[in-house]
Amino acid sequence: MNPTKVRSADPKRWENTMSDLERWANPSSRLVPSKDERAHKKAVERVVSETKLAGLQVDAEAALTGRIMERAVDLDQYRRQLANGDPVLDAVLTRIEIGYVDKAVRIQRQFGSEFPL
Repeated sequence: MNPTKVRSADPKRWENTMSDLERWANPSSRLVPSKDERAHKKAVERVVSETKLAGLQVDAEAALTGRIMERAVDLDQYRRQLANGDPVLDAVLTRIEIGYVDKAVRIQRQFGSEFPL
């Protein structure tokens, strides 16, 4: 990791420092890491991996939600077109449309409702 430069109290002097997170993630620069350092590195890698997975799950659920909403709008417009102002046909087609919305909501809830966070 590249250290960042931070201005010290003396404006003529710069000192290289790392953020607390960088120092925590890299506790040592030994050639052969100790057992504790290897375990620490694996734990950090696991946290990074879990964070990436959680982000992917959030993005996937957002994409699914957007798709459901787009399809609901398409179906609503199509229902209106098919009914062509007939209130009885509109009522029948509305019930079918509501069935789609109910099913889509169940799919959405099952898809990402229990993120392992």
